[in-house]
Amino acid sequence: MMNKSLLLLAALPVTLPAVAAEPAKSTDWADEVKKALVVYENKDTFINKVNFTIRQQWQMASVQPNGSNGLHLKDGATPFNSEFRRSWLGLNVNMSSGTQFNIIGRVGGLPSRSTYPGGRTKRNFTYTDIYSVWVKQNIPAVKGLSVKAGKFVPAFTSDFRMSNANIPCVERSYLAAQFGIDTNWGIELNYTAPDKENILYLQLMANDRACASKNLAHPDVYRDGRGLKGEFGWEDKCFLILGGTHKFDVTENGYQAISAEYMHDFNNAYHSRRNPGANNYGLGFKDALSIGYEMKQDKLTFQANVVAAFEQQTGHGTNNIGLQLQPIYAIHPQVDLVFRYTGMTGDGACKLSGDRYIYTQTYADAWVDSLHAFYFGVDLYASAKHKDAAKLMFGAEYTTARKDGSDCYNGWEFSTAIRFNF
Repeated sequence: MMNKSLLLLAALPVTLPAVAAEPAKSTDWADEVKKALVVYENKDTFINKVNFTIRQQWQMASVQPNGSNGLHLKDGATPFNSEFRRSWLGLNVNMSSGTQFNIIGRVGGLPSRSTYPGGRTKRNFTYTDIYSVWVKQNIPAVKGLSVKAGKFVPAFTSDFRMSNANIPCVERSYLAAQFGIDTNWGIELNYTAPDKENILYLQLMANDRACASKNLAHPDVYRDGRGLKGEFGWEDKCFLILGGTHKFDVTENGYQAISAEYMHDFNNAYHSRRNPGANNYGLGFKDALSIGYEMKQDKLTFQANVVAAFEQQTGHGTNNIGLQLQPIYAIHPQVDLVFRYTGMTGDGACKLSGDRYIYTQTYADAWVDSLHAFYFGVDLYASAKHKDAAKLMFGAEYTTARKDGSDCYNGWEFSTAIRFNF
């Protein structure tokens, strides 16, 4: 009887407990590069992690103005240009206290773009300096609240809220470039909700670079604002940005988001203490408002941005309104098609010189009454997982501009860039 019972038990199906399979380790090459740049990592010590960052961009461009509008290249200028647009090395330090330290330095001595002052070709060179350096502290009492102080990029317009490592076009749009904002010294108060769907921030910054006109003969001249050096006077070189983003309809396939930013420049151009001919240290406009919309759904990403800027300082002192539309479609995990339309209007208040090559190589005016630009591009990514780690970019942009009722500039600009970011 016992033997029969044992045989019966042996015949019953046996269900073994499931053993969880170990997740497959990433074999993406970009992960390995990022891992190699980590010099220290230990969550149990005060300093949790130390890692280097590298950002490189080499690009080539050809400016091809139409001959029909009577515009020609400057004497001695060539339509072709090549340069190291970025050559940066950075360091990040994360601490258990909720503190993060970041520094990025420009590497000097690399050949930069050619310019043509006085009909002569001048080969510029980059310089060694500090692009950004800041300390960020999380506030324990309010989850998501942080304070950042140092030199960093202002967050104004949908374009400039995106890192230059992530922008899908070879260069930023005219809409963003018209303000000439770069890294500046300041303080930021930021609240990012735990669900990441709401962000509010306030930035108060002192402009460390003259972004508009320079009058070397004027006693108020701004001569050196590179690196950690610079002239500071909060009463006449200070600007404020107040902004926020709300993300909604968040699913595993995408989301929608709206954003708004207001910017005010406290430059002394707006009161009687500014002397005639003095330099504009600020953003070129007294006030500006940016409204943005972003949508991502499967393979399609779409971005729209409307900007209104008031009291332009280096032209006729008029207002400016601009629009940017930017759809991106992924035809392959490692290939994106990019289109961007940029349009602006304002009496002498549209900054054509925001383009890096058109203004330095042609006789086009710096400020025009209206402009339209159409960008067509293809981006190729070496890693589908980390798309911005290494990419090859091809772009063609047609720009048309008018001033005083007639054509001021029409033409193509063809560009190629190789960008690395780790």
